[in-house]
Amino acid sequence: MTEDRDTVVLLFDTTHRAMSAEEAIIDGGFWCDVVPRPPDAISTLCGLAIEVLAGDLASVRSALTVAGLVFEIYKPEVEAH
Repeated sequence: MTEDRDTVVLLFDTTHRAMSAEEAIIDGGFWCDVVPRPPDAISTLCGLAIEVLAGDLASVRSALTVAGLVFEIYKPEVEAH
């Protein structure tokens, strides 16, 4: 993940959809990075995830919706202390 910016990780059910999403995000003019699926994410999803800037999330969501791509936003499990 980027160290100096807030990011969000998007999860997909297939590698093909993750790669299509990367293309749609880049074509929309937004930054993204293909990363491994976080180890605590749902294991039935594909092994790739896409990291985007948190500030771009609404626009990225719109671009992916137009492209017909469904995704989940990764929400890490937070342990209660």
